[in-house]
Formats: sequence, structure tokens, C-alpha cells
Amino acid sequence: VIADNVGDNVGDIAGMGSDLFGSYAESSCAALVVASISSFGINQQFTPMCFPLLVSSMGIIVCLITTLFATDFFEIKAVKEIEPALKKQLIISTALMTIGIALIAWLALPPSFTIFNFGVQKTVKN
Repeated sequence: VIADNVGDNVGDIAGMGSDLFGSYAESSCAALVVASISSFGINQQFTPMCFPLLVSSMGIIVCLITTLFATDFFEIKAVKEIEPALKKQLIISTALMTIGIALIAWLALPPSFTIFNFGVQKTVKN
């Protein structure tokens, strides 16, 4: 009975993880397709079109840094230390990712671009 419950939980977690990864990959591909067929497109600069990939890359770097904090700086020696360590990891990853996305947006996106909202042309400035 216990092994059956463990197997069910492991299978559910693996299934949810693969579903989330699939959704993440599909949304990244959709953002790249929309960027490539837009009026801005690849005729202009290549860097703004790769913005979704740059955000994903920043996520990988932040994940590695947060893992370093989790394994080396916040060693868990008792069960009661697990929740505070997870909260610290969440705060660190959120702060680093916010700074990283702001930096990527400042470096990769153009200073201004035009959008069309129901036929009305609007300029958005970075």
C-alpha cells in the first residue's frame, strides 16, 4: 500500500513537471513566432526578437545561483529549518530574476516601439 502511494505521488509529480515544461516551451516558441512575423520582425534587430530566450537563459542562471545558496549557504540540519530555507530561496530567486529581467529589458529591447490598439497607433517607450 505504501509503495503504491509513493509510486502514485512520484508519477503525479513527474507528469505535472513534464506538463509545465511543455507549456513553458510552447509559450516560448509562440513568443518567438509572434516576434518573427510582427512588423518589427527580423528586418530590424535580432536581439529584441530573442527577448523570450534571453529571459529563459536568465532563469537558468538565477536557478544555478539560487541552488548554490541552497546547498552551500543555508545548510539544513533539522526539520524545522526546511521552511525558512525554502522561503529564503524564494526571496533570493525572485530578487535576482527581477533584477535580471530589468537588465535584459534595458539592454535588449528598443528605446521605443509602435503598437496598434484597435487601429490607433501608440508609441511605447522603454
